[in-house]
Amino acid sequence: MSEKTIEITRTLDAPAELVFRCWTEGEHLLHWCSAGDGWTTPHARTEPRLGGRFNVGFAGPDGKTGFDFTGTYTEFTPPTATATGYLTSAVDDGRPVRVVFEPKGSKTFVTIHLPLEPTHSEEQQRHGWTAMLANLERYIETRKAA
Repeated sequence: MSEKTIEITRTLDAPAELVFRCWTEGEHLLHWCSAGDGWTTPHARTEPRLGGRFNVGFAGPDGKTGFDFTGTYTEFTPPTATATGYLTSAVDDGRPVRVVFEPKGSKTFVTIHLPLEPTHSEEQQRHGWTAMLANLERYIETRKAA
């Protein structure tokens, strides 16, 4: 495991409680959680609670590439309108992933902290996580309009 970590931040125009639900509930993840053009999420099973497991499947545009992102929630503190929420996961490959949901009025600052994994370059990993946050932002906009 790499000792180098990356941090990705994005401001979403939505309440922190909504952003947190969309991040942790499988029914939402199916609609936005993909790392790039043509990638899909064929399954997303989550147990949104402390000690709960998650398994999010990714399928590549070629129909042959794919992987599951799995782990356990080791910290599960939902945000409120005025209090920051935290989600820390022990990913099954040994990396800790931490996501911070910081409410700022009607907006939410989302920050992801994670060690690099050895298979892909730092640039690829930054691109993938940034794309996921952009997808989340688009998905939340459709939820707000409904």
